[in-house]
Amino acid sequence: MTYVRAFDHTSKVLANNLMGCPHVRQVPVYLPPGYSDRRREPYPVIFLLAGWSGRGANYLSDAGAFARSLPDRLDHWVQTKQMSECIVVFPDGSSKLGCSQYVNSSTNGPYMDYLCDELVEWVDDRFHTHASREFRGVIGHSSGGFGALAIGMLRSDRFGSICSSAGDSFYERLYTSDIPTVVSTLKNSGGVEAFVQKFLASPNPCGLMGQSAVLTMLYLSMAPCYLPNENVPVIKGDLWFDLDTGALIPEAFKRLLDWDPVHMLDRYVTEVRSLNWIHLQSGSEDEYGLQLGHRQIAAKLETYGIEHLIEEYPGKHGGHHHHMPDRIKRMVANMLC
Repeated sequence: MTYVRAFDHTSKVLANNLMGCPHVRQVPVYLPPGYSDRRREPYPVIFLLAGWSGRGANYLSDAGAFARSLPDRLDHWVQTKQMSECIVVFPDGSSKLGCSQYVNSSTNGPYMDYLCDELVEWVDDRFHTHASREFRGVIGHSSGGFGALAIGMLRSDRFGSICSSAGDSFYERLYTSDIPTVVSTLKNSGGVEAFVQKFLASPNPCGLMGQSAVLTMLYLSMAPCYLPNENVPVIKGDLWFDLDTGALIPEAFKRLLDWDPVHMLDRYVTEVRSLNWIHLQSGSEDEYGLQLGHRQIAAKLETYGIEHLIEEYPGKHGGHHHHMPDRIKRMVANMLC
């Protein structure tokens, strides 16, 4: 039977952040069938990161009558000896505007420290783990995929294996193509402050306000993550385009590009080379062009002679969480080989 426990974790590093986001977060943890603190061999640990506006707990949703939930599938594979046992942790990296991108920000909060230091140590203290980067991996989709890539570059001391599912990348395309929509939406809403107030007041903005509003909030939410500026009202970060003309602001856009994994890789080759497992997956028709970002990352990894696995499957950006159990299975198998 599936064994998922939900804990309330109190973060010290997220306390008193400028965005006013909660520092007490629920952290669900999947434990395999027959989990025992007295087992001779400790368990590998996988951290599963959600995409924009999501929380790790989203991966635990009931999949309905025609599919098994992620925990049920893991249980089945463990019980039928199709995969090795592991612990899976589902962090909450959400923020007031939707996301943290799992990075440290002076205005949004130190979410990478929260995940890589506080949560890693909390999990190792509470459960029977190896307490070693060699048996610790991170997998994420979309913004979570970016989080996995960024952690692999910035915190390879904590994680030895990464998997990006359609991770944010190729920012020249990702964060420019919808600028006209964002400019128009903000103008029609009366500006940034009025838009954010209306969006946050809605009981279900992603379902009720339309795709243009969701894209606009997504763009705004990147500002405090990548370009923090406490002097900017409401969003606490700089935008990389002009709100009237849509023209790119060169200095701000350069700061944004510095966070693109395609560009980051050149600065963190040594750290990436130390990883034991690098797995890139995406839909071959991803509407945000993230399959192209993955291809660019893979091309650089190839140039640097770094072993990796890149795969594409038919489909677009969403609807592929059924791949998660297989990603976990393969990552754990590589840890234990």
